[in-house]
Amino acid sequence: MKRLNEPSLGYWCALVGQQYFAGMRRLLADLDMDRWYFALVQIAEAGEPITQQQLANRLHLDKATMVRAIDHLSGLGYVRREVCPEDRRKHHLVLLPKAAPVIRSIRAAYAQLNDVAMDGLGAAARTTAIEQLRHMLGQLDRANKAHAPEPAKRTTRTK
Repeated sequence: MKRLNEPSLGYWCALVGQQYFAGMRRLLADLDMDRWYFALVQIAEAGEPITQQQLANRLHLDKATMVRAIDHLSGLGYVRREVCPEDRRKHHLVLLPKAAPVIRSIRAAYAQLNDVAMDGLGAAARTTAIEQLRHMLGQLDRANKAHAPEPAKRTTRTK
């Protein structure tokens, strides 16, 4: 059912994201990093070796962006790439000791900002809000993949 005059969900989500990220940078200003907080936490939460591709899939990021993120995190001394023994084309991501206190700080900042953003919502409503956002992301991701243009076919030149 098409609804005219409905506000843009993307606009409001983008504004929330900008404000949330500004809060993260403010709360974590004493760290030597200013981005890729969620990527670092996701590596920690994997609980087992995670590949760059698996992390990219979790974060809904393309390969090039994921490589840049890992380059950034490894340059800061938080993550190391290790060649996967089963498939040398893949790299496992390993957290370095320096990452542990930073991850604790990031999680504390998430908790603080989540409390601010969802002030007045009970535990069930908070859980529902996050579930609804994940649902919307999944719906949009599937729709975009279903309508993505086909990659250009390679042609060979003949003389």
